[in-house]
Amino acid sequence: MTNDQFNITMEDISMYPLERSADYSFWEEISFVELNESVLVNLSDEKLKTFFGVIRNGSAFKLNGYFYRINTD
Repeated sequence: MTNDQFNITMEDISMYPLERSADYSFWEEISFVELNESVLVNLSDEKLKTFFGVIRNGSAFKLNGYFYRINTD
């Protein structure tokens, strides 16, 4: 779990299989650790909350030229 600056717990997506795509036609797997270390670590708490919420609700979220989502196949 990740907490924001007010110690409020944000959505946890670490247990889900994640994937990313540059164009929505080809999706590649990405581990939460890799995503966290390369992308999420640089986001503000507000952007993290939005990202986690969108992903947990089953939608894709665009960050740094990639769309990210939970693999539901």
